Amino acid sequence: MPVDLRETRLPGVGVKYTFRTALGGRVSVILHIDGQREIYFYRRSDDDEPTAVIDLHDDEARQLGAIIGGAYERPKIVEDLELALGELHIEWIPVPDTSPAIGRTLADARLRARTAVTVIAILREPEPVSGAQPGDFIQQGDTLVAVGKAGQFALFRRLLAEGPFADA
Repeated sequence: MPVDLRETRLPGVGVKYTFRTALGGRVSVILHIDGQREIYFYRRSDDDEPTAVIDLHDDEARQLGAIIGGAYERPKIVEDLELALGELHIEWIPVPDTSPAIGRTLADARLRARTAVTVIAILREPEPVSGAQPGDFIQQGDTLVAVGKAGQFALFRRLLAEGPFADA
């Protein structure tokens, strides 16, 4: 389930990011212009008062982000997958809203032929496309799950964002 992240500019203060959790709560993070962070947790999404508030300095927030992001401990399943893939990587690549690939099939876009990166699935609402096929259409809001070597993804992202698709 994609996270609906809302961004609100707070003039003279910074930026507030808010999202709902899968268990029905809400998290808000305020990034102050001086680097300070405030994290607010609301047990229910419609609560007016937070259940908990955490104040962090910039270096503390970055440390917490690294821990949550898995920089220190990778889940066993991720390690197993990386070992099985060897030199190959899997990346989740959002289709830019202005991509000229929107409305084309994977075959028409010729992304694999041009980059050697293979789209293996398409994440889309309300139903993902597993085992993506050449005839599957690329739609606005899609995220392409792709497999390739690390150095191949930059060209893949550029082609997805800019084309060329006129000759496809």
